[in-house]
Amino acid sequence: MDEIVKIILLAKRRRFLLNRPIYKLHHSTSEAGLFRLATELNFKFALGLSKWLRLAGYGDIDESLTFREEYFSKIDGGSLGILVTFARDPAGNQFAFSLNDGTIYLIHHPDLLKVRLSDSFISFLQELIRRDYQLHDWITAISSAKQ
Repeated sequence: MDEIVKIILLAKRRRFLLNRPIYKLHHSTSEAGLFRLATELNFKFALGLSKWLRLAGYGDIDESLTFREEYFSKIDGGSLGILVTFARDPAGNQFAFSLNDGTIYLIHHPDLLKVRLSDSFISFLQELIRRDYQLHDWITAISSAKQ
């Protein structure tokens, strides 16, 4: 997990004549802050997610995936069981993990369709890196395949 975090935090994207970081920190968090959040909402973090937040803090990956404490919420995933949302994109889509097995889901806005993205938070980040942080293209490809 440390290597994945390092890759994202060091990644840059060329814009015009400048390179800008892929990750923009909004604010840092602590072990105590994450413990408080998990206790208040009564959940356990998906494998890798708490470590990501401890190392990277709350912030934005390529202005397309936003992590904020206020985005954490437990929701009824129907047949998927209880899901915990942890991030959003600019289109209002939410990202959640299953309390059952840590699977990562996209909750597509506005129809609330739940689409499996990855087996784990770690593999979710690995896939995002592989796709050059092009989250919108990934969501579009998944949405097109589901229709």
